[in-house]
Amino acid sequence: MTRKSKADIRQKILTTSETLFASKGFNATGIDLIAKTAGITKSLIYYYFKSKDEILSELFDTFVKKTVDMKQKITDHWREEPSASVDKIIRDYSLPFMMENKNVIKIAFTESVKDITEEPHLNIFKYFDQNFNASYDIAQKMGFKSTKDQRKLISSFFMFFAPLFSFVIFSDEWCDHYNIDLMTASNLFADAIGKTYSFFAREEIQNINLDEMMNKTTREGL
Repeated sequence: MTRKSKADIRQKILTTSETLFASKGFNATGIDLIAKTAGITKSLIYYYFKSKDEILSELFDTFVKKTVDMKQKITDHWREEPSASVDKIIRDYSLPFMMENKNVIKIAFTESVKDITEEPHLNIFKYFDQNFNASYDIAQKMGFKSTKDQRKLISSFFMFFAPLFSFVIFSDEWCDHYNIDLMTASNLFADAIGKTYSFFAREEIQNINLDEMMNKTTREGL
């Protein structure tokens, strides 16, 4: 078996598992079903992964790495265009990225709202922490003074993160129910959450000196 074919099989297992975990639930999806749906044997799955928990962990770890890369792209764009509005950033970066990773988001959300007596396989708060920390680290590297506190965490999660997740998860059903196309709904959502988040983040935004940021970018480009 060539290196390419091994990579293809591994990716097929991950892609199939992601789809099944999102549509049927993690607990309801067994290795038997993954193998049958992927058209491979159970033994081949166990050759690459010890368990479905390991499959889920890799899906989530990959998603987190992609998130960090996406954050960096947003930062690069913002440095080139400091006056870019929040709704534009959401429309051009955050929302497309989330929609592309809808299945993993749905899995994380579903696992996080399970009965509290059951330990979730994924925890949406852990992803939020990693997401928030990535933004914080980037801001620090750019020279912005920022602190971590409960007020900032609460506003970031409930005013931006949770609504974004909700839209990604329920957008298809919303569009079907209200007979609206996804593009129109996405633009309306980006505009609404952009205005809302800008209002609650106004204090942070006002603390950022755009002239200083542009000067810093210019100096670094020399």
